[in-house]
Amino acid sequence: MVFDLPAPEQQDSKSLVGSIAARRSVREYTNALLPIGVLSQLLWSAQGVTGPDTKRATPSAGGLYPLHLKILVQRVSELEPGIYEYQADNHSLKLIGNRVPEGAVQVLGIGDQPWLEEAALIIGVTAKLGEAVRHFEAQPPQGERGARYVYMETGALAQNVHLQSTALGVGCVLVAGFDDPRVKEVLRLPADLDPTALLCIGQRRT
Repeated sequence: MVFDLPAPEQQDSKSLVGSIAARRSVREYTNALLPIGVLSQLLWSAQGVTGPDTKRATPSAGGLYPLHLKILVQRVSELEPGIYEYQADNHSLKLIGNRVPEGAVQVLGIGDQPWLEEAALIIGVTAKLGEAVRHFEAQPPQGERGARYVYMETGALAQNVHLQSTALGVGCVLVAGFDDPRVKEVLRLPADLDPTALLCIGQRRT
């Protein structure tokens, strides 16, 4: 099942300098629904197509674009809870899994990270890591250069989402301490995708 997302706003809503100055990791959220328009804007800022040449919002070494977004929806207007896949080419979501069993989200993190369960949604950043390593295997150090590019790209994507969240007035925190096998299971990742980051997002507590 595919859901078309609202068109993203592509006019500046808040100055970049202001968003950089105000950006903070936010780990406490209300139980309010996140509007689907906010999710649309966040996904566009992460991997949205930004021109007729299919260039995306986040830079990618060699134009490989190895990153793929899986969204764990817990409280988003107009969407049932479940696992969705972001399709950048047509700015839509594809439902790939039903509601996650109670307690499964909390144990994704290493240690006590309650914001995973309390977030309205989690953007799972995943990558075709093996493909990137093979693509850049001629560049030294062999077997490492492609992986470095993937993590650089993940960082750029995470910063885009952080700044867009700040501009929209919602909370966001990057989670890098997670249990890889559990994340792969919960996000329904195929064998060729590896998780590189989790972004928890929700309406921030005042």
